[in-house]
Amino acid sequence: MHKASVAPPNSESILNRLISEMAPIRNESVTEQLVRQIRVWAVRGVVKPGERLPPERNLAAALKVSRSVLRQALKALQVMGLLEMKQGSGNYLSASADRILREPIDLLMPLQGVSFAELFEARRSIEAEAAACAAARASEEELEKVRHQLEQMRLCLRKPDVYFRHDVDFHRAIARSSGNSVFVWFLELVTKVLNDAWLAKAREGDQDRTMLEHEAIFHALYRRNPEEARRATLAHLTLSKFYSYQATAVELRVTSRRKN
Repeated sequence: MHKASVAPPNSESILNRLISEMAPIRNESVTEQLVRQIRVWAVRGVVKPGERLPPERNLAAALKVSRSVLRQALKALQVMGLLEMKQGSGNYLSASADRILREPIDLLMPLQGVSFAELFEARRSIEAEAAACAAARASEEELEKVRHQLEQMRLCLRKPDVYFRHDVDFHRAIARSSGNSVFVWFLELVTKVLNDAWLAKAREGDQDRTMLEHEAIFHALYRRNPEEARRATLAHLTLSKFYSYQATAVELRVTSRRKN
C-alpha cells in the first residue's frame, strides 16, 4: 500500500509564515543604540532617579564611542525628559524617569537629523494654533495664569534669566489653555531643545520689544479673538528676527534643499 505523497509547501506560503513571525529589523544609528543602552540601565535600576551619570569622558570610553556621539545621545535623552543637565555638574537621571520609561521609545525618539530651523518652524505653527484655540476656549482662571506670567515678565525686564523663565511659562500657560494636550506635549518637547538658544536670546537684552509682542498676544486672548491671537503669535515667533544674532549660534540650514 503506497502512502499518499504530500506536496511540499510552496515558497509563497513559507514566506508568509516567516513574515508573520518576523520581528522588526532596526536600522539604528550609533546615537539610537546609545539611547537604548542608557534607557536599559535606567529600567534595570543601574542608575536611579536623581543620580548623576559618570563624566562624559569616562562614559564615552566605557561605551567605546566618541564624546561627540555620546553628547548626541545625551541630548536626545534630555529631550525625552529622561536626563537633566545641570550646568557645571553633569547629567542626572530625572525624577520623572520612571514615568517616562513607561512610554514607547519610538514616541520619545524624535528630532533625528532635524535642524533648529525646522523645529522652530514647527513650533511657530503649533503655537499660533494653540493661541487661536486658547482665545476661543480658555477659562477665566486659565487667562489669569497667562496674565500672571506676563506681569512677572514685566517686573523682570532687566533680569534676563528670570524673564526667560516667565517667558517660557507664558507660552506654556497658553498651550495649556488651548485644551489640546498635544500642543502642550509638543511645546514641552521643543522647549528642551531650544532652551539654550531661547535663553541666549533673552540675555541679548531685547525684552522691551518682545514684551510688547507678548502683550499683543495676551490682549488677543483677552478679547477672545482667535484670528488676532494667531497673527500676534506668528508675528512674535519669526525665525529670522528671533534667531539672527551671532550669540545664539543656531543652525539656520535651508531645509528645502535636502538630498534624498
